[in-house]
Amino acid sequence: MEEKHLTFSQRHAQKFNGALIEMISMALFAYGIVCSNGSDGKIALAFFGSLALCAPISGGHINPAVTLAMWLTRQISTGTCLLYWIAQLIGAFGGGFFCYMVLGQINSPMVTDLNFHWIIADLCGEALGAFSFILMILIQCNPKTTFSDKPIASITLITLSLHLSRCYTFHSGGCLNPGMAVALELFQVLKTNEIERLDSMWVFIAGPFAGAIFAVIFFKLIYSPAFNRYYKNA
Repeated sequence: MEEKHLTFSQRHAQKFNGALIEMISMALFAYGIVCSNGSDGKIALAFFGSLALCAPISGGHINPAVTLAMWLTRQISTGTCLLYWIAQLIGAFGGGFFCYMVLGQINSPMVTDLNFHWIIADLCGEALGAFSFILMILIQCNPKTTFSDKPIASITLITLSLHLSRCYTFHSGGCLNPGMAVALELFQVLKTNEIERLDSMWVFIAGPFAGAIFAVIFFKLIYSPAFNRYYKNA
């Protein structure tokens, strides 16, 4: 149900419920990431579960870069965008805290080589991975371009897209999620005092956000018109 078709109280209730489930899903995803020990398959399963949980309520963002794309395509309001960002950060930080309390460990993404060429490579990798991942989300969220209108099929396709998009980011660890990167890195810095981890944190913010912006531009100006022309002439 689009926000503009809701009453004032319904809009606020939807925003609150969406933010709450985004926070919970980010916490669960953060816990799954730490428990995965870097296994791509386990990370994909953790994402699948988190996405299946929150998709019916919030739309299943679980990522500030995805939220940015939804805002740029006018699928959510500015207020909802900001609320989701706050909830996602709190959820990821809470998930990291829970991991530390239960498992006694915490993992966060980090660029280990700060040479200029590796910084640029990791920045481009995060941007390209986010572009690929978010483009699939935009395709699936648009009724004119979706490959399937079945929720489980959409969740599976988006999860597979995340799994494959991480192949572009082998050196940076494939975070593709500014909220997860910021929250987990800040928590690890607070616990271990590894201040040097913050030197590369901007890569995990700028890369996915840039990827989201380019995905929106590509989808609106190239993919969607070409898709519609193909099926109109088919």
